[in-house]
Amino acid sequence: MPAEKILVVDDELFVRELLLEFLSSEGYEVFLADSGEKAVELMQTQAADLILLDLKMPGIDGMETLRRIKKVAPGALTIIMTGYPTIQSSIDALRCGACDYVVKPFKLNDLKSTIEKALEKHKAKAEINKLKDRIGQLEAELEKYSKSDKKT
Repeated sequence: MPAEKILVVDDELFVRELLLEFLSSEGYEVFLADSGEKAVELMQTQAADLILLDLKMPGIDGMETLRRIKKVAPGALTIIMTGYPTIQSSIDALRCGACDYVVKPFKLNDLKSTIEKALEKHKAKAEINKLKDRIGQLEAELEKYSKSDKKT
């Protein structure tokens, strides 16, 4: 099974390198962007299963980056990272489609747990949608057979 792909978007080189090393050692395929613009550009050519997105960056900030990424890749999971947490920014992030919000500095194992939970929840939703689709197909087939039985 291929490794899940994680895009790390942060203007701080230290954070990008730390997360690259840690997440790679956990078996994820990791790629990096140092700006919101670069992240949006990358998401147009490379699909990520999950995005770790810094909130405060020069250029377009994390919220605008999130909005733009959602247009390009609506199904991508996004976890906002910030060293400047506010209740309003957490509400805004969740309203814009982020699945979680973590405060820097964070413990790497706590971040790992957050990532795992987000990916597991996403997989469960995908499986539920597959099952709903299959039920719909089976109901349509049953309806077709039911109508053919009435004709005979």
